[in-house]
Amino acid sequence: MPYLSRILNSTVSDSSEAVVGKLEDILVKPKAGEYCPLEYLIVKKRHSKKRVIIPYEAVENFSKEEVSLRVLFSKINFLDTVPEGYVRLNRDVMDQQIVDLSGARVVRVNDLRIGDFEGKMNVLAIDISNRGLLRRLGVTWLDLFNLMKVNLIDWRKVQPVKGELKLDSASKDLTKLHPADIANIVEDLNLKQGSNLVLSLDKNTAAQVFEEIDPEMQKLLISHLSPEHAARISERMSVDELVDLIHFLPEHKSKQLMDYVEKDRMKHVHKLLKYEDNTAGGLMSLDYLSCLPEETVGQAIEKIRKLSDKFRAINYVYILDDKNKYKGVASLRRLLINDSSTPIGKIMKKSTNLPVLHPNHSIKRVAHMMTKYDLNTVAVLDKDNNFLGVVTVDDVMRVLLPNA
Repeated sequence: MPYLSRILNSTVSDSSEAVVGKLEDILVKPKAGEYCPLEYLIVKKRHSKKRVIIPYEAVENFSKEEVSLRVLFSKINFLDTVPEGYVRLNRDVMDQQIVDLSGARVVRVNDLRIGDFEGKMNVLAIDISNRGLLRRLGVTWLDLFNLMKVNLIDWRKVQPVKGELKLDSASKDLTKLHPADIANIVEDLNLKQGSNLVLSLDKNTAAQVFEEIDPEMQKLLISHLSPEHAARISERMSVDELVDLIHFLPEHKSKQLMDYVEKDRMKHVHKLLKYEDNTAGGLMSLDYLSCLPEETVGQAIEKIRKLSDKFRAINYVYILDDKNKYKGVASLRRLLINDSSTPIGKIMKKSTNLPVLHPNHSIKRVAHMMTKYDLNTVAVLDKDNNFLGVVTVDDVMRVLLPNA
């Protein structure tokens, strides 16, 4: 099976063996999850700057040795312009970035493998190896000991990234990936492509992906997006992540973003903005589920059912009285093993037996406490025992390992 680099610039001859010109490019019409049959050849005519577009059905032989036509050139109904929706393999795909969905990464096309599939010549694979690059340059002899291996990716598993990113069909496949993997892909793309990729996702996924993106890249993306698009993403971000983003943006940009935040959410944002970064107050989240001590286990479970889609995870229910004083915590396990009519105040772990944080505690102290007591979450209280929020182990790890 030939590679595109070996076929380009091949002499194209008609059925009388008269030379038509040189093969300059090949046209295909990509379809998600399918191989692409070769549909047209772009041929630069001999002794002329003119190009003709020949239907592939006129081809008799197609190999690295020759490209020959089955009819006389004068009998071919060739096109003058490229049909809409077609992609040029040499101009539009070679050297371009590709989103490899199976590997959750961005790679560069060094060559294309072409071969027979179901009786038609198709684009079968993308060569991303250094050997493919040497082949392009015509210097494979440099690999004297044949140490460089060909690395092919099935064409059906990738989505080309070209100019205006067209990912309507690929977005469904991308959302099967973890948000952190999609974030890595966004970070590997250029700014325009990355912002288009984020905007191609649904609101919830876009927000989750945005939270996983490196802060420097977040700042660049927000600067590139319109205020409306930035607001579309930020409205689904958790309040604590939104606050981190606002902290990181230039003042004029953060003010612009805050102008689009709903008033109710903005109240929560202002609560967190007053705390310094890398303190318990700056790290804490306002996404938690609370119950009154007199509410029953059954009521708590029903509340979880109704509100679960608003939280990434619910592992604990925090017990607060009607004055917002912290009384204790109940795990999901405790809720599940107790009778539904039992008051939740009777099964909770009391706050007097639990470690807690205060908003001015440093990240070092937070990490030490969570490690010492093997905690996934810790309540944050003010000096009067009012419940402010929770710090999760994820929040701490994001600060300690920002590039993970």
